[in-house]
Amino acid sequence: MKKFSLALMPTLVMAAMTHTNAADAFDPKGQYMLGDWDGKRTELAQQGVKFEANIAADAAYLADGGRNAGHSATVASQLWLGTQLDMEKLAGWDGVTVRAVMTARQGQSTTIDDLQGDAPQLANVQANFGRGNQKSRLTELSIEKNFKEQGISIKAGRLGLGMDFNVMACDFESNAFCAAQMGKWQGTMWMNTPVAQWGGRVKYQATPELAAQVGVYEFNPENALERHGWNLDTDQADGVTIPVELVWTPKSLVNGLAGSYRVGGMYNTADDVKNQKDIANPTDAKNRTFGGWVAIEQQLTSTGEGRRGLHSFANFTWHDRVTTKVDNSQQLGLKYIGLADRLPTDMIGLGVNRAHVNNRLSADKFDASAEYNIELNYSHNPTKWLMVRPSLQYVVNPGSTNRVDDAFVIGLSSKVTF
Repeated sequence: MKKFSLALMPTLVMAAMTHTNAADAFDPKGQYMLGDWDGKRTELAQQGVKFEANIAADAAYLADGGRNAGHSATVASQLWLGTQLDMEKLAGWDGVTVRAVMTARQGQSTTIDDLQGDAPQLANVQANFGRGNQKSRLTELSIEKNFKEQGISIKAGRLGLGMDFNVMACDFESNAFCAAQMGKWQGTMWMNTPVAQWGGRVKYQATPELAAQVGVYEFNPENALERHGWNLDTDQADGVTIPVELVWTPKSLVNGLAGSYRVGGMYNTADDVKNQKDIANPTDAKNRTFGGWVAIEQQLTSTGEGRRGLHSFANFTWHDRVTTKVDNSQQLGLKYIGLADRLPTDMIGLGVNRAHVNNRLSADKFDASAEYNIELNYSHNPTKWLMVRPSLQYVVNPGSTNRVDDAFVIGLSSKVTF
């Protein structure tokens, strides 16, 4: 039972809370499962103190194909605890915000246990497994200063690259469709949340719809290790990762509806052979790598009520063919929000992803040119604080090889916001 403790925590908390006196806990119309703490939560927010707490869990069962179809389902889960301090309200520091977040991951991976063969699957059917069963770690500790009149924002601290660059929503169970795609296909150099590294970002808001930003982040492979979740030193740092991005967010484009368009690139300066090398000649150290992306989210139709309607998304990435296993990826998808008046926030989603393996690698090991990930899901929100998402996934050429069968996976994700 220990290995499933985070996944089962929402049930345990619910049972415990039935004996509390918090009148608004479990209010189906409330924003948080634990309620407003007799008004204290709202009062603290007005004073500049906000809290974040949620548990997300991904269950996955390999129904057919892969290496070990029919084996027991696995569960991967993540606990998220954070706070945001508005220092302008708390201490009179104009435009300053402080954020702190810790996360803890537990569970197993159907991809690793049952699906993939001798070549690892490029994606993972459970996004909350991510960097692995990571125990707890410091995920963010940052301070941000907004110079409102100049349109400039500066953020620094312990950060994940995907928090600000190549940003993407996470409305699917497979990590092929969740968070910054650069962290999926060039993940040895680009580390998404929950991994954090020392870094900083400067953003210039040129107009209400157009912004440009650049960042510099420490590259330290030890940051990704489970035993270094709370490590703050730079002993094993090897160069830096430098992302740049142009962000266009038109308020009225297709059918007069809003969208988001991101174009960016990344350059990394690591030069230790254990971190940066020619993938076709592992003894040949390199002193740089690079990549680029285009990320699009566009609402296509509207019922006239908020975000209800049809939404599209697309992501394209390119990677240095000298140093990177996946040299390009493409992703397309649709989401429809608000299927009925009584279900205004429910969503049905469909995504298709292709990750192409660099043909400089051995054709014997990677005897299929690409891996394809497909997911169809339905997100049901019975309350504002509870989401349940059944899903169907199909993986073609897992690990970009024909030596393991295409896989059919049945999934169930959930998220409880406390």
